[in-house]
Amino acid sequence: MSHRHLTGKVIPVPEGAAVPEYHLPTCFGCGPRNEAALGVRFRLEGDVVVSDFVFASRFEGGPGVVHGGAAAAFLDDVMGSVLMAHHTPAVTARLEIDYLRPIPIGLSIRAEAWLAEDLGNKLWVEAVGRDAEGDVYLEARALFVPFAPDHFARAAASAAAKRAAYEEGEFYP
Repeated sequence: MSHRHLTGKVIPVPEGAAVPEYHLPTCFGCGPRNEAALGVRFRLEGDVVVSDFVFASRFEGGPGVVHGGAAAAFLDDVMGSVLMAHHTPAVTARLEIDYLRPIPIGLSIRAEAWLAEDLGNKLWVEAVGRDAEGDVYLEARALFVPFAPDHFARAAASAAAKRAAYEEGEFYP
C-alpha cells in the first residue's frame, strides 16, 4: 500500500462476519428513516468494508466539488461499519482525513476501510477513497473507543424521550 500515513495493516474479521444494512434507522450516514441521510450503503469484501458512493449536488461545498464535511461523514460511516464487522461496538474519538484532491460532484468514490490496530480500549481504523481509475482522493485514520453493549440502548431511550418533548413543542436542554 503506497498511502502516506496509513499502515496498511489489516486485522482479519471474525469468521462469518457481516455488516448490517445500516447502523440505526435514523443514522445520518446510512439511516433509511433519516430524510437528510447521505444514503451510504456498505458491504464486506474479505476483511475490508467497501462502499461506492456518488456525491449529488446537495453535497456541494466549493463550485462543483464536494464539501469536506460530507466526505468526512461518508468516511466516518464506512469506518464505523468496520467495527460492526468485528463485533465491537465503538464510537469515533478522533478522525484524521487527508483530502488529496477535490472530489467533483457526481464522481463515484469507492471507500475501503479496515481495522488496522486493536489495542483493546483503542481501535484504529484506516480508509482510502478512490475513483474508478484508482486515483486516490481521500485517506483517513480514525480512533474508535469501545463502549458497553447497553450504551446505545440507554442513549436511545433518553433520546426518544427528548425527541418526543421536542416534537410536542416543549423545550429540552
